[in-house]
Amino acid sequence: MDEPLNRPAAESQAVSEPSVTEQLESLRQLAISIMVLLLIVAGAFDLYLLRQVKYANQELTGIRPQAEQYIANWQKQGVPFMDNFLRDITQYGQTHPDFAPILSKYQLKPQVGPSPALPGTSLPAPASGSAPLPKKQP
Repeated sequence: MDEPLNRPAAESQAVSEPSVTEQLESLRQLAISIMVLLLIVAGAFDLYLLRQVKYANQELTGIRPQAEQYIANWQKQGVPFMDNFLRDITQYGQTHPDFAPILSKYQLKPQVGPSPALPGTSLPAPASGSAPLPKKQP
């Protein structure tokens, strides 16, 4: 009860606000602290990405022989099967006009001449601008 709830104006002015230069110095130190923290976080993220690349390359090295065998098997058996299927379905579409909407929906047209294929395979040539990726040397 001895202390009044409202203090006089003279007492409230005793607690002065920091000057503009002190505020700018505080802001500068805060900005420097944030930049240092950002640098540390970016470095940690870079280390994480480098480890992920290392582990992915190790997995790829282990899987590569199996994948090459699977791809070679697909080129020997799967590609000719698909070519035969597409040829048969387009021939069926030529003889049955009810099947023509399905051929047009999937843009299957009868081949007039030989298809442009890669040498040694029956795959069509890749579109311009898409070159196969080079093999990584161990």
